[in-house]
Amino acid sequence: MKLSRQKFSLLQLLKNKKYRYKSGLFTLEGEKIIRDAVKFGAEISFVAYSPKFIKSPKDEEFLNYLKNKKIEIYEISESEIEKVSEVETSQGIIAVAKMFSYDEENVFKSIERKKFATVVALEKISDPGNLGTIFRICDWFGIDLVLISDGSVDVFNPKTLRATMGSIFNVPFLQNVDLKNFLTKFKNIGFKLYSTSPSGKIDFHEVLGSEKIIFVFGSEAHGVSNEIIKISDATVKVRKFGKAESLNVAVSTAVILSERAYIISGR
Repeated sequence: MKLSRQKFSLLQLLKNKKYRYKSGLFTLEGEKIIRDAVKFGAEISFVAYSPKFIKSPKDEEFLNYLKNKKIEIYEISESEIEKVSEVETSQGIIAVAKMFSYDEENVFKSIERKKFATVVALEKISDPGNLGTIFRICDWFGIDLVLISDGSVDVFNPKTLRATMGSIFNVPFLQNVDLKNFLTKFKNIGFKLYSTSPSGKIDFHEVLGSEKIIFVFGSEAHGVSNEIIKISDATVKVRKFGKAESLNVAVSTAVILSERAYIISGR
């Protein structure tokens, strides 16, 4: 069945953040992330594919897989999919899904019950590629929660979603939060709060043994704000051995979370 003009217009409108939140819908491009969304249990409104998508019997099998899940499938022309795609070279398949979120109280209670827990807090991260990559890193190292402050890039931004490579469906997150309020709440149940900074006073290795930890990573331009640093237990750094001026925020996240994961897995 051909994609209707109404649904094509919807795909165009969903490129706009305000409309995404007004409608409660977002788009997913590419077989992998669409498959991950289905496995997660996301509500898929419909999927549109162009002739370009079907290169082998496996591609036909994927469409049949979606049909068996009672998902509406539509054909779209090459020119149309290029108009609604957010990537330079479209894979030829795009889906519309309902936005999802996590219940704050349930997330809080779940983490409170754990003996060991690691939370990543992000303050005003502006680059969608960085946010998406951080989700992949948190997924890899088994992080319990990602807190995303107000003023950060949208989780449902197509570039963010693409950079997550499907990890958006594997890591609980709360976005647009009042970060100071949430961090204080976690501190009150025994979490140690560590802000990260190139000028931190303590090497991050020195704090990895705490049972419950929150690491705060700040904006690419300004780092962690003084407001958050003031309520932190310490400001930690990744020790510098070479001459580079700085580390990308996603790289810093990977370095610290890797070591934290090893500490927890050894207990």
